[in-house]
Order: sequence, then structure tokens, then C-alpha cells
Amino acid sequence: MGYSLEQLFAVVAAVDLYHGFVPWFQSSDIIKRFPGGSFDAELEIGFKFLVESYVSHVELSRPKFVKSTASESSLFDHLRNIWEFNPGPVPGICNLYFLVDSKFQSPLYRQVKVVSRLVSSFRERCRLIYGPGVPVLENT
Repeated sequence: MGYSLEQLFAVVAAVDLYHGFVPWFQSSDIIKRFPGGSFDAELEIGFKFLVESYVSHVELSRPKFVKSTASESSLFDHLRNIWEFNPGPVPGICNLYFLVDSKFQSPLYRQVKVVSRLVSSFRERCRLIYGPGVPVLENT
């Protein structure tokens, strides 16, 4: 992506702001902080008339990674996200590794295309905060 490790990390780690820019997120609140910087967040997501909430445990290592695992969820059978940020080929950009390992409980939710919309929302958030990114050729 056309942003630095620090910039992209800051946007991804700001879980309490997700409701303002991540598709489907209705609310996002940090409910408990732990020594070492990890925290639990309650996230509420909605798809049209269906709204569900779950708790996500988030672990961070600035500016290397953000990992989250859902618990207390009737929405997901399981959900794990890993964002890893590595220096890019030129200063000011980073290489992003993004893993989403998930399974919705409901067959209705399984039809929703999530990953590309998520990445686009974080890219747009970076653009709004930091301006246009450094042009890069992206591997998809």
C-alpha cells in the first residue's frame, strides 16, 4: 500500500474508530485494556436489517502487526484477523499481509464479500488522514 508502516498501523489499531469508516460496523468500543497493550473491543455490525455484536481480543506490536480474535459471538463460528506490516521497496510505503480466517454461523452472512471491502475502507481512511499515498504496484 502507498502508506508507511506507522501510518497503516495507526489506522488499523484504532479499533474504536471502525464504526466511522469500516463497512457494516455500527459501533466499536474498547471495553477492557490489558498490560502490554492488548485490549478487548465490543463490535456491532449490521447487514441491512440484521445487527449482531461480538467481542474481539486485539493484540498489537507497533508498527509490526495487529491481530484480533472474536469471542462471545453468535455471528461467527470463528474469526481471526492478522494484519502484518513490513517495509516496502521504497521509503514511505509498506507491504501488507492481511489474513481473514472466518466462518459465519448463518448461511445468509456467508454470501457477503468482506475482505476486498475491508481493505478498501482502510485504504480510503489512510487517504483521508494522510493524503494520497505513494504510487505502488500492488500484488493482490
